[in-house]
Amino acid sequence: MKKILYILFCLLPVLNGNAQTLYKNQVRIEKESITRSDDNRLTINLDIVLQTNLKIASNNVATLTPFLEADGQTKALPSIIVYGRKRNIVNQRNHKNFENTYTVIRRKQTEEQKISYLIQIPFEAWMRTANMKLNIDICGCCDILEENSGELITRLNISPLKLQPSIAYITPQAEGVKHRAVEGSAYLDFPVNKYIIYPEYRRNTIELAKIRATIDTVRNDKNTTLTSIKIHGYASPEGGYANNTHLAEERTKALVDYVSSYYNFDKKLITSESTPEDWAGFRKFVATSSLDKKDEILRLMNDESLDIDKKEHAIAKLAGPQGYQYILDTCYPALRHSDYTVNYTVRGFNLEESKEIINKRPQLLSLQEIYLVAQSYKPGSEEFNHAFLVAATMFPDDPIANLNAAAMEIQKGGDITEAKKYLAKADPKAAETLNNLGIIAMLEDDLDGAEKYFKAATESGLSIQADANLKELKKKQNYPKQ
Repeated sequence: MKKILYILFCLLPVLNGNAQTLYKNQVRIEKESITRSDDNRLTINLDIVLQTNLKIASNNVATLTPFLEADGQTKALPSIIVYGRKRNIVNQRNHKNFENTYTVIRRKQTEEQKISYLIQIPFEAWMRTANMKLNIDICGCCDILEENSGELITRLNISPLKLQPSIAYITPQAEGVKHRAVEGSAYLDFPVNKYIIYPEYRRNTIELAKIRATIDTVRNDKNTTLTSIKIHGYASPEGGYANNTHLAEERTKALVDYVSSYYNFDKKLITSESTPEDWAGFRKFVATSSLDKKDEILRLMNDESLDIDKKEHAIAKLAGPQGYQYILDTCYPALRHSDYTVNYTVRGFNLEESKEIINKRPQLLSLQEIYLVAQSYKPGSEEFNHAFLVAATMFPDDPIANLNAAAMEIQKGGDITEAKKYLAKADPKAAETLNNLGIIAMLEDDLDGAEKYFKAATESGLSIQADANLKELKKKQNYPKQ
């Protein structure tokens, strides 16, 4: 006689639940653990316990076959053969072998027998949501006495392949001397054709205070040393070029005298230059204005063959009375300005000082000091990420600052759009840049491109990270597509 029973039991990525009983409470499943390894192998580890109430007649044999089933696909696993006493003797005499067999045992009546079942099989994509079933086939002859299916307990729900890329950062070099500068613009008012500064005249009180505040910020900081001040004065195109040249020079000198006398500075500390007419600023204003004939005006501005005074008169005529009045009232006042740059040096800071300063005056820190702050925190932490963002903000054009910011964004996971933006400003030939571009390509499933980047990074000297990423890439290449 032959008895067949299909029984389902749990299949999870990692199972450590309570024991479950099957086949009329005569078979027990314990210590279930099913995992997928990095090399895409499915490891099934469980204990199958034949309980004391499981009776197998002396002439019968039971075949326990686990198998996976999903979407019409099945995968039979090695079977466990359990003989009754007489059938076991006959098998030993005949030396009968079974294909795809895990183990062969003899049933010991009234005793619990535990089979530790441990196998590995190649993982296939369809197995992610498979059911595992246990087929118990009890045979004595060819007759089938009963055939039943158990209830579904759970499905396999294996998470997608999790890559562990080796992200490359660059340690910045220390600055020998930390040179810094703060810039500003002041819009001083002078009476027509005059170049004497009247501190109370119109908005001069406010504009002069801006300059002093910038200088005081440096002078009053114990961590900084003022090294020089540069003042660059501009006049507007209104009026003759020769007169504007004189006004720009004298008004710039007047501001130098004011700053020198206010602080009792040696005039050697201050350098100055002047531009008679700020045509660059004039051009920007017109380009963004709503003037009716701004295209024609821009063409006139770009005509280098015209005398500069004739050009200004031609623009006034082309703009018309209303348009030119708009230029006089709105544009020209902004073109009469004094740009100033306060240069200074900053002392070096230890780690604890840097941690405090990064949130107050990060511009005082060097790129290396900010990097060391980041490295003092756990990778991926809020403080770690913040430090690299500060570095990219303070040093927006520095290739290393951008490379490290990109590495941080990759490490965060999720959207890598920001990482791409930062990498666009990193050194394209640097091994670290190539490595991190390879990671992005791998995450975006451009596996061929990723391999090229990693190999190029290896050739450029970054063998440890790039070789590790090539191994990760191989896992992804071998992983079944979902």
